[in-house]
Amino acid sequence: MDMEGEWDRPKLGGEEMKTDAVDGRKTGVIIVPHGSRTQESTGVYEAIAQKVGKRIAYDVQVGYMKHGKPNVVDAIKNFVRGGVKKIIIVPLFIVPGLHVRDDIPVLLGLKEGAPKFDYGNADIPDDVEILYAQHIGADDRLVDVVIDRAKGVMR
Repeated sequence: MDMEGEWDRPKLGGEEMKTDAVDGRKTGVIIVPHGSRTQESTGVYEAIAQKVGKRIAYDVQVGYMKHGKPNVVDAIKNFVRGGVKKIIIVPLFIVPGLHVRDDIPVLLGLKEGAPKFDYGNADIPDDVEILYAQHIGADDRLVDVVIDRAKGVMR
């Protein structure tokens, strides 16, 4: 199945399904940006999460590394309290720096090490699966955005 078809939001009797079509487990997506002290930056991350949530079949929230609430660990705890059994973590970083390579995997228990943040590890229950997606990287869709922005100032 192609990526577009795989992420289409399924409907059941007019209600949105929030479970994985493959195994029936309640699934959520946490977008993990760095965060910022400026309110406008936080609003951008929330807007991205809202737009993603309108296009996929799963609940979506933001879990910040720094400078935002909820932090990534609290976002995971929110989903676990809500009965989510599969959590997809998508780092909203262009480059695979320290947060992507080390900090997030440590917080998720996917890599050994001590957390560098005061909110500790996520302590994932055994019945909850964590899937760690690739960072954004040099995706061709970003190239299109850069070209669009460059053309926009030339008008």
